[in-house]
Amino acid sequence: MLQLGRCDIVTYMRQKLIISFILNNGISVLSLVALLSYVIVILVSIISHEVAHGYVAYLNGDPTAKLSGRLTLNPAKHLTLAGTLMMFLVGFGWAKPVPIDSRNFKDYKKGMITTSLAGVTLNFIYALLSSICLAILLLCTKNVVFYSKNFAFYAYAFGYYLFYFSMMVNVTLMVFNLLPIYPLDGFRVVETLSSPDSKFVDFMYRYGSFVLLAFIIISYGLSYLGVPSLFAMVQQLTATIFDKLWGAIMGVALI
Repeated sequence: MLQLGRCDIVTYMRQKLIISFILNNGISVLSLVALLSYVIVILVSIISHEVAHGYVAYLNGDPTAKLSGRLTLNPAKHLTLAGTLMMFLVGFGWAKPVPIDSRNFKDYKKGMITTSLAGVTLNFIYALLSSICLAILLLCTKNVVFYSKNFAFYAYAFGYYLFYFSMMVNVTLMVFNLLPIYPLDGFRVVETLSSPDSKFVDFMYRYGSFVLLAFIIISYGLSYLGVPSLFAMVQQLTATIFDKLWGAIMGVALI
């Protein structure tokens, strides 16, 4: 009887290195299925995050993203080499910021807040829907036994990895982008709600990029010393909450 190693995937998500999953399992069809599902999740999550910003800005009266050709799911229009590599190396990353001209907003404050929160809201929706899909998949297959690595087994593995990665990656992107550090989405919300002479906003414009870099380095540096990073804790909390929630409703365990 074959079972999908859920403990392996949870370990991977804590390490946030897709390469570690492949190394632990060897270069096999299963590891390639995991890699394919992860690539799909990254592309969909990051690109749609940026498109959401542009689309909500358009709804608020700013056509800049639309005129720039950024309201598209074409990866070439959004991805950066550095941001994409970060997703594979540390579990979160970024795409090219969608151009927005806030002077076009019908209501400046409403436009800035809703546009800034559009991406993270979509990430949350993705994470929630992915957890539901994962729970349904496990519910429908809880009595299924695989005796060989056939097409059905790999199809199940692809679905499991796709929904689990999507749940975790999107939660990570949401939390990362909500940090009130320039130039992240959380900072844009704080900036909009702050007074024009805010010292915090001024400090972030001057040193925010350095603060963000230091945060990433320290966070992941500590993780190698056994101290969980913020993102690892959020992922574990998310997995536990969804596990308890859908466990109570559907009687399945996600982790």
